Amino acid sequence: MYKTAVITDEISQDLRIAAQLAREYQLDALEIRSVNERNPFQMTREDAADIKRIADDHGLGICCVASPLYKIDAQDSDARKKHLEAFKRCAEYMHLWGASLVRGFPFLRGKDGTDDLREAADAYEQPIRIAEDAGLTIVIESEPSVRTGNIIRLEQFLRLVNHERVMALYDPGNEASDYSAPPAYPDGYERIKPWIRHVHIKDMMGTPDGFAPALIGEGSVNFDGLFPRLKAEFTGYCSIETHYRVKEGLSEEEMLHPQGSAFSDGGYEATRIYLDRLDQRWRWREA
Repeated sequence: MYKTAVITDEISQDLRIAAQLAREYQLDALEIRSVNERNPFQMTREDAADIKRIADDHGLGICCVASPLYKIDAQDSDARKKHLEAFKRCAEYMHLWGASLVRGFPFLRGKDGTDDLREAADAYEQPIRIAEDAGLTIVIESEPSVRTGNIIRLEQFLRLVNHERVMALYDPGNEASDYSAPPAYPDGYERIKPWIRHVHIKDMMGTPDGFAPALIGEGSVNFDGLFPRLKAEFTGYCSIETHYRVKEGLSEEEMLHPQGSAFSDGGYEATRIYLDRLDQRWRWREA
């Protein structure tokens, strides 16, 4: 049986508010993406200490750091250097937090459609060294703006890297953006099951313009089939990444680069609705 978590900026930029809601619904942990307007690569040691204190005060662990590692242009050598330096700092914070999973990406797709996976796999040599030294695992996500645009591409990338420090973040909702991709469940799940170390729970639906967040159970993901499998087979964390908003929806830019107050606005209400539906329809916290 998996453990439960929520990405805190889906609720609020104020970590105390997010932690209180997580505690109310008896979740096990928090996932950190942005707090007080800063992502993990922008945080200071003081920020890290505050995050640890708040998590401890609410009896919650920190299961994963949703960093922006390599969600950049592969040709931007300065950005690559800054990301590696920031990853080293972030590794220090993760040691304090007791977190061992950090999200990464295999670069943005080029404006000309460039999506060379071999180049991206080779570029992970240095992040892998940092992860080895710090005892971390990098979990790679399939997402429409990056070179692993769907689960098939994610599997190809993982096979190219072929390293125990680089595994998969399974986010079935992201597959709604690619009509050429196989169903996220069961097909996608079966493809990358050996690599899955972390799961994001959100629902999405395809639209004429691409994709949009949906209230869980009303999008394209077959959660009726997925949750029993996860309960039986997965022992990591399932982390809620709502993206759904009750009133005004998120912009494409906010979905692709989530951070800050504009992104979090309306997330508290939406995440509470998500949590209620998860409990009522799937009893997701019960074995």
